[in-house]
Amino acid sequence: MGNLKRRQREILATLTHLGGVASTRQIAERLTLSVNGVSQSLGALEGRYVTSLGGHAGDIAWKLLPGRKARRES
Repeated sequence: MGNLKRRQREILATLTHLGGVASTRQIAERLTLSVNGVSQSLGALEGRYVTSLGGHAGDIAWKLLPGRKARRES
């Protein structure tokens, strides 16, 4: 498994801080990032670190997969 980018680590840390389940919009607001950018990053993490719980646009809910944590870059 490759190293995560800084933004991906920040998104996973925020999702963890929010209890492991949050919408794209909640994560974006907490990090002061665009909903679109957060959505793209979560899409890249889907299946390995997070899973989509459904929803529409910025209100798609995401859940952190069990045992997954952000890895530090070398």
